[in-house]
Amino acid sequence: PRPTCAECGAPMVLRVGGPTAGALAGHRFYGCSRFPHCRGTHGAHQETGEPLGIPGDRATKDARIRAHAAFDPLWKDGSMRRNDAYYWLSRALGIPRKDVHIGLFDTETCERVVSLCEQYLAMRRLSGADRLLE
Repeated sequence: PRPTCAECGAPMVLRVGGPTAGALAGHRFYGCSRFPHCRGTHGAHQETGEPLGIPGDRATKDARIRAHAAFDPLWKDGSMRRNDAYYWLSRALGIPRKDVHIGLFDTETCERVVSLCEQYLAMRRLSGADRLLE
């Protein structure tokens, strides 16, 4: 099923960004069917066109960006594998691993992710440990 625009509630359409689409140029994404009156967008899997997570309004998108900015360094710095980082986040949030996708989170859960990651990184810096805290 096609996603629904989080900004206006209209159906979204799978599109490919044109040369003037900035970061979306040449990439698949969902755009609001009411464009240009509504500029809601949502990510799509580049191979399959499947929606990435659940569309969010501007506040939710901003919160998801902050959550990724806080979470991604946990595994991108090489101190743990990506999957291990997601298992850690699953335990920290108290939700099943299969449901741990920032693209599914609301703003409140994203803010929890930011806080948990900041706490984890602070503890890791204090202890000098480059491993998961049990």
